[in-house]
Amino acid sequence: MQPAFHFSVQLHVLCLYATCCSFTKHYADIVFLVDSSVNMGSSSFEQIKNFIYQIVNQLDVGIDKYRVGLAQYSREGHVEFLLNTYKSKEDVLTHIQGRVTFLGGPLQTGSALEFLHKVFFKEEVGSRISQGTPQFAVVITSAKSKDDVAEAAEELKEIGVKVISVGVQNSDREEMEVIATSPLVYQVNGGQSISQLHQDITNVLEAPVQQQYDSALDAKVPAVCSSASVADIVFLVDESSRIGLRNFQLTRTFLLKIVNALDIGPNNIRVGLVLYSDEPRLEFTLDTFEDKSDILNYLKKLPYRGGRTYTGAAIDFLRKKVFTQEAGSRKNQGVQQLAVVITDGQSFDDFVEPSSKLRHHGVAVYAVGTKNISESSQLDKIASYPSRKHVTNLESFLQLSNIEWKIKKQLCSEIVSQTFVVPVRSRTLKEGCVDTEEADIYFLIDGSGSIYPNDFQDMKVFMNEMISMFQVSANGVRFGVVQYESTPQTEFMISQYNSVKQLKEAVRDIQQLGGGTNTGDALRYMKSLFAKAARDSVPKLLIVITDGESQDQVTKAAEELRQEGIVIYAIGVKNAVKKELKDIAGTEDRMFFVNDFDSLKLIKHDIVQDICSPDACKNMKADIILLVDSSESIRPVDFQKMKDFMQLIVNRSDIGADKVQIGLLQFSSEPQEEFQLNRYGSKADLRRAISGIRQIKSGTMTGKALTFASSYFDEPKGGRPRVKQYLIVITDGEAQDVVREPAETIRGKGITIYAIGVLHANNSQLVDIAGSQDKVFFEDNFDSLTFLEKEILFEICNPEDCKNVTDLQFQGIQRIMEAVVNDSLVGKDNVQFGAVVYSTNPQDHFSLNTYSAKSQVREAISNLTPMPGLTFTARALNFARERFGMAYGGRTSSLSVTRILVLITDQPTSPSDRPNLPAAAKSLKQDGIHVFAVGVDEASRTELEEIVGERERLFFVQSYNELESLHKNLTHTVCDEAKPACGNQQADLIFLIDGSLSISARNFSAMKTFTKEIVDSFIIAQDKVQVGVVQYSKDPQKEIYLNEFHSDTAIKERIDSIVQLKTSTFTGKGLRFVKSFFETAKGGRKKQGVLQSLVVITNGQSNDVVDEAAIALRNDGIHVFAIGLGIPNSFELLRIAGDARRVYVLENFEVLKTIERRIVTEISELGESWKFCSMGNS
Repeated sequence: MQPAFHFSVQLHVLCLYATCCSFTKHYADIVFLVDSSVNMGSSSFEQIKNFIYQIVNQLDVGIDKYRVGLAQYSREGHVEFLLNTYKSKEDVLTHIQGRVTFLGGPLQTGSALEFLHKVFFKEEVGSRISQGTPQFAVVITSAKSKDDVAEAAEELKEIGVKVISVGVQNSDREEMEVIATSPLVYQVNGGQSISQLHQDITNVLEAPVQQQYDSALDAKVPAVCSSASVADIVFLVDESSRIGLRNFQLTRTFLLKIVNALDIGPNNIRVGLVLYSDEPRLEFTLDTFEDKSDILNYLKKLPYRGGRTYTGAAIDFLRKKVFTQEAGSRKNQGVQQLAVVITDGQSFDDFVEPSSKLRHHGVAVYAVGTKNISESSQLDKIASYPSRKHVTNLESFLQLSNIEWKIKKQLCSEIVSQTFVVPVRSRTLKEGCVDTEEADIYFLIDGSGSIYPNDFQDMKVFMNEMISMFQVSANGVRFGVVQYESTPQTEFMISQYNSVKQLKEAVRDIQQLGGGTNTGDALRYMKSLFAKAARDSVPKLLIVITDGESQDQVTKAAEELRQEGIVIYAIGVKNAVKKELKDIAGTEDRMFFVNDFDSLKLIKHDIVQDICSPDACKNMKADIILLVDSSESIRPVDFQKMKDFMQLIVNRSDIGADKVQIGLLQFSSEPQEEFQLNRYGSKADLRRAISGIRQIKSGTMTGKALTFASSYFDEPKGGRPRVKQYLIVITDGEAQDVVREPAETIRGKGITIYAIGVLHANNSQLVDIAGSQDKVFFEDNFDSLTFLEKEILFEICNPEDCKNVTDLQFQGIQRIMEAVVNDSLVGKDNVQFGAVVYSTNPQDHFSLNTYSAKSQVREAISNLTPMPGLTFTARALNFARERFGMAYGGRTSSLSVTRILVLITDQPTSPSDRPNLPAAAKSLKQDGIHVFAVGVDEASRTELEEIVGERERLFFVQSYNELESLHKNLTHTVCDEAKPACGNQQADLIFLIDGSLSISARNFSAMKTFTKEIVDSFIIAQDKVQVGVVQYSKDPQKEIYLNEFHSDTAIKERIDSIVQLKTSTFTGKGLRFVKSFFETAKGGRKKQGVLQSLVVITNGQSNDVVDEAAIALRNDGIHVFAIGLGIPNSFELLRIAGDARRVYVLENFEVLKTIERRIVTEISELGESWKFCSMGNS
């Protein structure tokens, strides 16, 4: 019992010490910089000397107390005395009083601030900056400077110096605010003496630590933090002896600011804290505190102990003891796990492997450290990839006050992004890669002995995740793998496996070789492998992954491969040499480096995007307007970086009057046109125009600029309304006016907006501008803009709706056929095409199973020729109907493949054939074939209506020249009809739909239509897919049990008859109620191993708690999809789904239809994995 008693006394003493120190004085290094220009004059200069004398006289000056330095300036700076020149107050006062003489000369404050930075705030001249001693510069000016002060002042503040600006005589208030650390601006007004300010300045210099803590709680909170409401965050803080008490106090203040910005609560953000030195010390777990004020009070009293630095052991402790369910982690509920490591100094143990294990555990790791550790790139090895978003390097802990806004924003942005952005962009990427119809891709993987077994496994996971992104088939995208060490070994050839499933199994079976690292030999080996499998005009790609320097030369071997047209991606891990990677890839654009193998999965997105971009963006047509912030808050150097970003957009776009057009507007307090969409038709002209723009440098009226931008998409200003149109907004600050309404007006015209925000931009405003979080891009600084252009252009190439018509240069009928083909995923397991040309007699030009690649179908269409003769449409319809049979490549009815016939004609059917038309149309309908008709010129509208049955499937134009205008509507309609089918899928699928009063009748109808469309995508039967429906509002209500109807017609009729409840929203109650609908008595087939899925659709926050009911559903094996309409960034959706990949956030009910295919695909893919798991468990 004695040791326990001893520990409690020690802890009490430490806490008492921490509390006492909070209220004691807190010494500083103070440098006075005095204007000694002609503007000041000698008499005023004497008053300034007395002012400084009064301040210093009140301070406790000494080598371990307040240190004081003094400089004066006019044209340039002049040292009076440095921080370590005098050790006593008397010596300082004597110098001020007797040795400082007036200089005179021009006023150049910017130059003087730069001088101050370079000369005074260095350890060798007495600054205690690395110990965390507060650094103050008191800058006294008499007029506006003749040079620019902004950059020099910013650099001084960035190193952690607090700048107090004191103005006398004709001092410029605006300039003083630029110089000072807000709000430390003191200006002498008319009739006031400067001596009256000395107490104000002294109070700032002598502020106790407690005042720092109190002001920390008043710190501004980034707007994004109000959206970031669910996460588990643990802080790991170094308290070793190298840190020192003052730096620890700064860390404590930093923690107070971060925690205060978070939405703390048991169901919201949970926070834990571990301090470490010789060993980790758990201060509190994720579930210790439920109230923010309790955490803040605890932090204010946090004890400092000292000791040696064992970072590895501390990181291991986080994984084993803190990010656990027992300690309050909600990882198994889909809640994000984040760690913030704050450290200084070299660790006495290995931390690389513990860091890797923590990241493997699903924790996103942020690292903040000083130069002692960061110089050796150790922070990069602790933190998650990419380091630009997860690592912050400091010169000293005093800079913590500068980066707290950035860290708050990074954490909150990560929380929001992982739930509402990453899943959406992953879906967009996969959909974009559909256009990559053909490619031969080899992985060349390092299997040498330096790679640990776990790392080799990470490499296999990376390959399988990449393979899953593509349309794999014998005639489509193909993959092969070669492993190498001293010698290469073919694991499997590129022609060996023709499905994703086979490839993934083959990758899983690869065994590591061990041995040396001869990358050059392996590259030479690849040349013959590619030659054996070569297909004409098919892209050839090689993805090399290595963890170290090659033992042979790589440059020549890589160059020979590139000369053969092989595109090489070089991925380096751990000890790989970046120069060698560049030699392999031939360009930095295709070179990637990560610190550990667990980060491979994070670069997958970048590599796949690069591979898929050429096809996704081929023949793209778009109008893009750049609307850029030109306000005074943007430094000239950053404005140039923004121009560089715009140049990148131009360089990567196919510019032309019938291709991509780019316009540019800039804004500040007023918007300003630079050039319209149709002004420049070449890249060179656009680049020249962008280079020539000049910054406006005024306020930030973003709303006014959006209103101004709207008309620039219209025809009079060069817009092409039939082409997809995009607005890219770039801003670094908060709008001073309302942005939502003008942005909604633009989006209402069908224009997609992307909003790019840098550091101080307001996330809520960016979401208001873009309409959804996934179209918001946030970066910490302007340097990072270069990472965005590929991503934004890829999204532009892959619009969310049925993809844009690719307008190839064919005429008339061929052109419209091309359009339908280009919008389809062609393949034996996807969309198949056949073509019949007819006149008196029909002729089969190619059958459904003749071609399995889009390029082959397009070529066949280009070779079609018209036939002379009469128009016998009924005869042709009967002939075409037979061509859907299995003998001609049609697929068995059990697969429920949608069958579509597109009829294009310019004449009524011949009189002798006319009587046969009704029967031909009826037979097509009975066979379940959907007919679309395009009538040109003299075609009979009456006949075509009779054939198609539904008017929305009929399109009519007066001439072949007008066919182009039909492309978009026709492909849209066909695209909507061609639902994905899930073949022999078995599933129990229940919809839980919100019927509350906040949903209009029209929107409730849209929700029912969406539900019916999903039903249409499955084969409804007792042994296939069963569907149930529950409506909820204040109380839930049964609409359909799973075993009630076994036909899609009956289910859809019942959905149509649902009457909206129209009361309040109690989603938790609805979730509890729906659980019983999956039971066997009500048709549930979980015990038979059938997939269980629930789709929740809601438009508002629930009036009750959803967590417990949602967890119970998921624990029962039910996969929950949560669709939120008109509620941006609602983490309630994540609480319901438990997995961000099954969360869908939509701006309104009108866009529900855009996710039908995604939901069906997700359920289908879940079904496949469910069957696999069920088989594995049986």
